[in-house]
Amino acid sequence: MNGKIIKSQKELYYVETSENIFMCKARGNFRKRGIKPLVGDNALIEIQEEDKAYIIEILERKNEIKRPNIANIDQMLIFVTINDPPLNLYNLDKYLAMCEHENIDVVIVLSKKDLDKDNKIKELTKIYENLDYKVLSLDNYNDFPKKDITEILEGKTSAVSGASGVGKSTFLNNLVDKDLEIGEISDKLKRGKNTTRHTEIFSINPQTYIFDTPGFDSFDFDFIEDENNLKYCFREMSISNCRFNNCNHINEPNCSVKEKVENGDIAKSRYDNYVLLFKELKERRENKW
Repeated sequence: MNGKIIKSQKELYYVETSENIFMCKARGNFRKRGIKPLVGDNALIEIQEEDKAYIIEILERKNEIKRPNIANIDQMLIFVTINDPPLNLYNLDKYLAMCEHENIDVVIVLSKKDLDKDNKIKELTKIYENLDYKVLSLDNYNDFPKKDITEILEGKTSAVSGASGVGKSTFLNNLVDKDLEIGEISDKLKRGKNTTRHTEIFSINPQTYIFDTPGFDSFDFDFIEDENNLKYCFREMSISNCRFNNCNHINEPNCSVKEKVENGDIAKSRYDNYVLLFKELKERRENKW
């Protein structure tokens, strides 16, 4: 029987099928084969009794990210705030680069818009919409666009991610239908910052899933080994009319990207974060051995 892993705790996996949710263990040969079942995996299970089963096969993955360790993501909802906690564009651009590398669609969610006293949301929205990213601003308590969000999620498996305290848990609590175990979910989601202790996936409807993932402020940028490939993860820098075909837009002469930064056609914040990431990757590669 086929199902989807919706939750994992230590060596136990909860697999949702069309008939039931089964508590499963993985067969021993997974470890020998170097395979770890992940939340989001589609799996073949062998039922033992009532609600217990074994996972006997992990079906082919569309993609996988390491932190949080989840699989088969169609789109990522990346939460950032202007204030409380302060805006961190470096982490946002790292998230976006990771999604570009893994071919995951992105929705940038500018949360706590009621705290935006300097109209920074308008400026940020313009930067990222010009790169063809979808941007949504919301107030979880006073202006929650549930209809718009439901349309964005429909028919996809989405992950909610971002630093602790940016409003992810309140967002999920607003979103989950009352038909689900809302009491249990509410208890988990209303404990304040760092409430999410494990990765779990909720079914909004039979074709729509959303991950609840632990909050984190940073993650290892280890999916790119060669800094020369970083430019392909930044939309505005992957295609350019530079003098050199392999231009990295750092110190090379006649670089069209640097010219666009100077002219204001590329956001300086994006370029600065690209340079920081490039140097970080280069240093790690050079110090690897």
